[in-house]
Amino acid sequence: MTAFLGFRWLHAALALCMTLSFITAPMANAKEEGHITLTLANETLELPLSAGHSDWTGSHGFLRVSILTRPSDLETWQRFQSLRLAFDLLRDNAQLPEMSLLRRAEGSEFERWYGRMDSGGLIVTVTDRSLEDNLLRVSGIFSGTLGQSTDFGQTIDLSAPMPVSGTFVVTLLPIR
Repeated sequence: MTAFLGFRWLHAALALCMTLSFITAPMANAKEEGHITLTLANETLELPLSAGHSDWTGSHGFLRVSILTRPSDLETWQRFQSLRLAFDLLRDNAQLPEMSLLRRAEGSEFERWYGRMDSGGLIVTVTDRSLEDNLLRVSGIFSGTLGQSTDFGQTIDLSAPMPVSGTFVVTLLPIR
């Protein structure tokens, strides 16, 4: 009887392992990738996707997208630490966009720049979108104005605005 129960347990464990391998196999082959091309004043930067910090959540018709980029070369890293672009995606329309940019000022101080639709007129237009097997591919353009903030974007000072524009092309996995 003990051998029979051990066999049933082993059989159940093998069935579970096989099921998990079929579920996770597509995810193992899935690859997050992409970049944001950012133009600030007269300077254009191409910033690669930080895959571990970018994702989406929601359902097919309504998604929340969060894209984080970080420079991959030391020269750019010494000036710009990160750029985050986030927005709601209702079918093919981006809504409630937000952007934050962390860059180094003179010395070792950091400047925190923020923009939203209601503060800086940030606009995101999605040009392509597809969702297959939990992989979201989305691309588009953005433009607006960023202002500095000392409270992580709660209040944005637009007295010395920084115009921003660019494009994004990313492939994201859902939030984990």
